[in-house]
Amino acid sequence: MTAPSSPSNGNEGCRCLNKTAELASLTERACTTSSGEPGIILTLRSGSCVPLDYGSNICQPHDLVYDPICDISLATQPNFPLYCLQSWCYVDADACVRDTDNAVYRSSYFPVDSGMDMFYSYDACNSTAEEWLGFYEGDTLGGIKLKASIPNYLEPMIFKRDGEGDVISEPGPEYYNNSIPYEGVYMNYVNEIMRIAKGDIQEVTYTYKSRSSLLQHSSSHYTAAVQDIENGLVDMSIGPFWITGERLKLAAFTVPLIYDRTVLVIPKPGSKNSLSYQTSKVLAPFTAGLWGVVILVIVCTSLLSVWFANGSATKRVLRRRTKQQPRFSRQQFGIYARLSLDSILEKGLFFFSGGVEQDGGSSLPYKLLMFGFGFFILISVSAYVANLAAFLTRSVPDYVATMEGAVKSNLKICGHPALAGELTSKWPDARFVFSESEGEFYGVLEDYKAGKCDVLAVGREDTMIDLELLNLFCDEGLVYTNSLVMENPIAFPVRPDLASGLSYWILQGDKYHGVSLKNSVDRYTAENKFQPKCNVELSAQVSERNDYAQIMPTNMFFPIIFWLGFAITAAILQIVHLWQVKKGRKSSALIGRVSTLNLFRNIDRDFVSSKEDDDLNIKLPRITTMLKQQTLQTREGSSQDSSTNNGDDGLIRRSRVNFHNDCADRGGSESPQDRFEENAGNSCNDEFLAVGSSESASFDCDIASPVAEEELNLRIRQLLYTPSVVDFLDCCQEMKNLKMKQPYTQSC
Repeated sequence: MTAPSSPSNGNEGCRCLNKTAELASLTERACTTSSGEPGIILTLRSGSCVPLDYGSNICQPHDLVYDPICDISLATQPNFPLYCLQSWCYVDADACVRDTDNAVYRSSYFPVDSGMDMFYSYDACNSTAEEWLGFYEGDTLGGIKLKASIPNYLEPMIFKRDGEGDVISEPGPEYYNNSIPYEGVYMNYVNEIMRIAKGDIQEVTYTYKSRSSLLQHSSSHYTAAVQDIENGLVDMSIGPFWITGERLKLAAFTVPLIYDRTVLVIPKPGSKNSLSYQTSKVLAPFTAGLWGVVILVIVCTSLLSVWFANGSATKRVLRRRTKQQPRFSRQQFGIYARLSLDSILEKGLFFFSGGVEQDGGSSLPYKLLMFGFGFFILISVSAYVANLAAFLTRSVPDYVATMEGAVKSNLKICGHPALAGELTSKWPDARFVFSESEGEFYGVLEDYKAGKCDVLAVGREDTMIDLELLNLFCDEGLVYTNSLVMENPIAFPVRPDLASGLSYWILQGDKYHGVSLKNSVDRYTAENKFQPKCNVELSAQVSERNDYAQIMPTNMFFPIIFWLGFAITAAILQIVHLWQVKKGRKSSALIGRVSTLNLFRNIDRDFVSSKEDDDLNIKLPRITTMLKQQTLQTREGSSQDSSTNNGDDGLIRRSRVNFHNDCADRGGSESPQDRFEENAGNSCNDEFLAVGSSESASFDCDIASPVAEEELNLRIRQLLYTPSVVDFLDCCQEMKNLKMKQPYTQSC
């Protein structure tokens, strides 16, 4: 601390000032001291009359001379205030704060609204303000007497009794009779605040609100009471006042006493038991979006499988049915559509059965596609089954229990008119209905009973101990939810100059003395055995727990991507295969057979001159084995057979019994599968016996001489594309499908 340059006029940079002229200007507070000097009255605390040079010019214990408490004759007493001996003076606050570290304080004798800037400092006089501040720590209001209005009765918070001692629920003539005392939770709380203030609040007189203010604010008794403070009729108002924007324009408020949670009040709920709801539970484990993804995956897989599948059998069907060069006719379109439908049904069956059918003879693209589809089925079915039992057994109450749900369902919500601005600002999409009556929450309930709304927005702290209102809720079958609509602080509206002093005692009571509005409410309910005639709390809240969380497409991201990756890979392989065929190159053994989607284009080709290898992937291994056996069997008799049967025609005719026997023995198990066999077809005998020298392939082979493996394969390849061989294989397949078990020797 800076050392004083002169003990009489303060420190360097923080000098004592002459405030005589400023004090003399307060003519409304002028007085004459006991010594006959002109002075002013210190009205805030004790009303002492002090001279005009009080606190001016020099550092000295000014209170020792002029404060009645500082009687020098009592200086030896243990309770003598030590601040009386401390020196101080009025100073220039700006200079002291800027140039020194001396503590400066505004004089409580001259508050801001007095128009006087009077600051004092003990540090400037090498003293301390601790004794002064400690002694008058609680003297914030100066022993004030307050006049407070009561907006309305609210049992058990605020009420009066009649001559027989019964509680009066509705204001009548007695409301305007100030001689009838008020009772209730709020009266008890104010009395507790006065007790701990130790005289700083000497008295609180209760009165009524003005009729003119109620006309001005007809929808709220509480806003009308705040208007009386603005008009200067009362100092404050007692009751559960929400702090709203409209009311803050009229008066100041103390610190919040409690926070009121405005919650949704709804009709007592039932449960959903309709047949449609019970049926919909089967689909509940997946969201609608995910079901759409599942259907899309099945359809895409089906169409791709049609593209990748072996189309040779279908081409033969179309060739038999269309004896001329085919175009894309209605008949062919129907076949194509049927293929797609069958594939979709097949893949749907795979999904529902939880697996895919294995086909060892299918192409690589098809196998890759089924590999990805199988993994997708595994994850999808596992997730569905895991959640299905929980959804089938749950019972969901049939009601809207959240504010979000009420807004989404477009329900009408009855609300208190005093919260209209706050509610519409917080929930702009909600359909609020605000009561126009004077009944506060009773008016809100009347609007609900009149059918103006579906649910209500009600403050819990404001109504949960209103026994009459709660019993009316019971009669209407209404219950409180935990869905928060908004939260409002509850405080006392007061004159601006009293707000800080009252707030100080409210905070002191809560922190150090256990005095709070909540404690007063709890004490009242415990003493009066407060109990409504029904349970107004919603026991089971609607909350979708994790047990009932639906599976969404994002949860299935990996299996979808897994399937998509294999589908794309398979499509690329099929495209490469088609490109190689189009360029006249030999297709790799790793890439798929003829695509079903190329069905009609491939039919236009000449089967005799075509050199495609697709059919050979099925027919060549089988025919090669058959003709090799036939060749080995005929080597010994080659000289005799060659003289009577020359050329390919003879070879085919000599082999027909072997063809038939092999076909019958194997049951056509390796023959191409034709999905569109007719129930009746051309005679096998007619098709096969039509083979002649003109239709036979060039097969100039000397049976008697050894045939090399490579040459034999080449000749078989040539022979395979003759119509007679193709028709013969068709005959074998039709025999199998028609279950013709009679000997084949008569037909073929």
